[in-house]
Amino acid sequence: MAFDPLRQAVPGVQALEPYQPGKPNETIERELGIGQIVKLASNENPRAPRSVIEAICKGTGDTVSRYPDGSGYALKEALADKLNVASNQITLGNGSNEVLELLVKAYVGPGQGVVVSEHSFAVYSLAANAAGADLKTAPAANWGHDLQAMRSLVDDNTKLIFVATPNNPTGTSVGLTELCQFLDSLP
Repeated sequence: MAFDPLRQAVPGVQALEPYQPGKPNETIERELGIGQIVKLASNENPRAPRSVIEAICKGTGDTVSRYPDGSGYALKEALADKLNVASNQITLGNGSNEVLELLVKAYVGPGQGVVVSEHSFAVYSLAANAAGADLKTAPAANWGHDLQAMRSLVDDNTKLIFVATPNNPTGTSVGLTELCQFLDSLP
């Protein structure tokens, strides 16, 4: 019998449906017979100024072949200074997916609650399901977060609530006053 790594995974991972990312430009060009595609879905910038690209390449000097500081000390200090927060309040990651997955791994165990909104970033649900969490999804309001509906799903078992503003993928946002009222209503 061939080795099947999925069978060795925890039940939450076994039950996951594979994430279907957007198609690469080359596939779209081939399938639809069109060119000059500008993809806006993956935080890509097809029009980065050449001067910025050259400055980044030049700035790496002879360090490009070495591992960077894994703690991100200098970056955390610069961000902390810019944002007027303590550096220990900043978590760095290889993209938002990694940080979101780390949040779930750090704070949510099997059977513990996670609340999300309908039409929210797919990684919230994927990470929660992989952890074996009790995932609760509030219905959306006009393609955005319905904070009252989300609040109604929060109970003593809830460990994490995902509220993004602006929301990915819909682009809707929650106002600061509304968000603060929501946070104040939580146990």
